[in-house]
Amino acid sequence: MPIAQTKDNLKLNDFLIERRKFMRIRFGDLSARTGIPAKHLKKIEKGEWCDLPSGVYVKGFLKKYAQTVGLDEAEVASRYESEWNQICALPASLAGNQNLNRFDLLKNISLRKIFTAAAAVFVIGYVLWQFRVILERPDLNLENPPTEDVVSAEAVLELAGRVSPGAALTVNNDPVYPEESGGFKKNVELLPGLNVLEIKAVSRFGKESKIIRRVTFNP
Repeated sequence: MPIAQTKDNLKLNDFLIERRKFMRIRFGDLSARTGIPAKHLKKIEKGEWCDLPSGVYVKGFLKKYAQTVGLDEAEVASRYESEWNQICALPASLAGNQNLNRFDLLKNISLRKIFTAAAAVFVIGYVLWQFRVILERPDLNLENPPTEDVVSAEAVLELAGRVSPGAALTVNNDPVYPEESGGFKKNVELLPGLNVLEIKAVSRFGKESKIIRRVTFNP
């Protein structure tokens, strides 16, 4: 009975099951009568063609299945090849390599997926890092003087601290040139009385960090 004359809309595995049930043959009886191992027969009736042994063995199984349930062997084989090509066929770049076994092919496909995923993660991480750099203010830490309000008896105060590398640094709008590591020092001459010092760092994207120190000079 050609498959095309029954139910073309059914997948091969579904049609085989329907035919077996129509013939009132139980699963276990079919396995015994055809000699198809139960584990392979289950995969056939689930349509898990990619998980079965090589095509030669599967075609042999399907031939016995078709003979037992009264189906056309050629039709069954044709449907199997069509579905296998749709589901299990390898990419052209791998299909032409005759030296690769199934494990090698799966390994190559898995490695390709891993590399693709790793590249995607790297790109996403880099983009997020760039956004972080753009949106964040530069780090600015002042080690000396450590407190906001300071009283000094010296006419010169040494400012010392650390800033994010690449940020522009000023003290009361006078430029300060940090080291490559970000460390900086600057001597500031104090006037008698209150001196307000504004230490400001500006990133290349215009984000600012600012520290204020009030230094009272009592000669």
